[in-house]
Amino acid sequence: MTKLQVDHLSFAYQADQPNVLNQINWVPETGSFNLLIGPSGSGKSTLLKAMAGLLPKFGGVITAGQVLLNDEPIQPLAPFERAKRIAMLFQNPDRQFAMRTARLQLVFALENLQLPTETINQRVAFAINALHLEQIADQDLLTLSGGEKQRVALAIIIAMDSDIILLDEPFASVDPAARLSLLTDLKKMQLEQHKTIIISDHDLSGYQELVDYLFAIDTDSGTLNQQSLSKLVNLPAQTPFYGVPKTDGHLRWQELTLTVGKSRQLLINSDFTLPTGQIGLLSGANGIGKSTLFKALSHQVKYDGRVTWDDQDTAKIKLKNWAKKVALIFQSASDQFVTMTVQEEVALSQQHSLATDYWTDERVQTALENLHLNHLTEHVVYQLSGGQQKKLQVLSMLIMGQPILLLDEPLAGLDIDSVHTVMTLINQSIHETDQSVLMISHQRAGLADFIDYELIFKNQQLDLVGEAPNA
Repeated sequence: MTKLQVDHLSFAYQADQPNVLNQINWVPETGSFNLLIGPSGSGKSTLLKAMAGLLPKFGGVITAGQVLLNDEPIQPLAPFERAKRIAMLFQNPDRQFAMRTARLQLVFALENLQLPTETINQRVAFAINALHLEQIADQDLLTLSGGEKQRVALAIIIAMDSDIILLDEPFASVDPAARLSLLTDLKKMQLEQHKTIIISDHDLSGYQELVDYLFAIDTDSGTLNQQSLSKLVNLPAQTPFYGVPKTDGHLRWQELTLTVGKSRQLLINSDFTLPTGQIGLLSGANGIGKSTLFKALSHQVKYDGRVTWDDQDTAKIKLKNWAKKVALIFQSASDQFVTMTVQEEVALSQQHSLATDYWTDERVQTALENLHLNHLTEHVVYQLSGGQQKKLQVLSMLIMGQPILLLDEPLAGLDIDSVHTVMTLINQSIHETDQSVLMISHQRAGLADFIDYELIFKNQQLDLVGEAPNA
C-alpha cells in the first residue's frame, strides 16, 4: 500500500508573504477515512494540493519540510506515476475536464496513466455503473448541472484506482440524497478496496458513522491538529424553510415551460412573481433544471411562455439592457471574474454599479473587512481559495446593483461563519436597494434567519413550501 507523509511542511504563496501552512506533520493511516475541516481560506485546499504533489510546481513556495510518497520526495515523480497512487478531486470539477463527454474524459484520464486498452474499457464501464452515469455518460459536459459534473469527476477518481483519494469540497453543489449516496460509495471503497480517503468539507452532516479521524487547520497559526469525533454528532437537523412570498415584484413568469434536447421537459406551465426585498431558496435534485431556470430568466436559453417585467414581455428587451435588470451569479466563481486582482474586480463593479449611493467606498471597504478579503486586495483572484472566490464574487455582483439577483450556489465552499457573513451582506443590500433574490443552494445550515420562502423544483413543477404547520 502507498504511504503518504507530510513532514514539517510550511508553505507560502509568495516568498515575502506569511506562511499559509506551518510545520504540518501528518501521516494518514493507510486505509483510513479522514475528514479535514477549517474556515474558508485556512489552507485546506493548499494542503491537499501539496499532498498531491501539485505544489509548488503550480504556485507558491515550500518554505520548510516536504511531502514524501513511499519515503521519497513526491515532486520529482512523473505526473502519471503520482496519479497511479494519489488522485485528487478539485473544488471546481470543470478544471478536471479536457474532453467533451464523461465517457471520453474517463478514457482520456486512464490513457494518461498508460494503461492497456482492455483495462481502460473495464474501468470506464465500472466507474459509469458505480456512479450511475449511464444516462449522461455521452452527454456534453457543458450541459450538465454542477452536481452531475461532480459525479463525473468522482467517477474519474474511482476509475484511476489510486490508493489515496483526496477530495476538496466534493459535495458543494450536490443535493443531499446524492451526497449521501456518494459518501456511501466512498466508504465502501475504503473498506472493500482499502483506499485511504481524505475529504475537505464544511458540511459535517453524514460523517458520524464514516470517519475514522478528524483533523482541523487553524487559520491563525496554519497548523494541523487532530480533533475529537464528538464534533460530528448532535448536528442540527435540516428542515424546510417555511414562508409565503410577497405578491409584489417586477419579474414574473407565466406558463413558463423549459425543454432540453428535443423532448425532455424540465418545467411545465409554471407561474410565479419574484417578490421584491425577499430572499427565496430554490431547491431540488441535481439535474432537475434549477440552473436552466436561471439561464432562462436571464435570457441565456430559450423557453416557452412569458417572462415579464412590470407586465412588459421581456423578450422584446435587448440582452444588454436585460443584463442591467437581472444578474446571474455563476456556480463557478472564477468564470465570473474579468480582471486579475481582488482590488481590480471590486473597482470594476463600482465603476459600473447601478447603486452607487449605497455602495460607497466606505461601505465597500467595510464589506471587504467583514468578508476577510481586505488583506487580499492585491492578490490574483485565481489564487484565492474557493471560499474566498465565492465571497468576492457575491460582493462584486451585489455592488453591480441589478434589481434581480439569481444566485447559483453562492455558498459552496463556505464555512458556517462565512455563510452568516455573506447572507447578512445580501440581506442588508436587498432591503436597502429593493432587490429580489432567488438562490440555489444545497448548503442549508445557517440559512434559517435569512430565507423568506422556499420553492422546491420536482416533477416538472415549482412547489412552494408555504406556511409552517400550525402557523
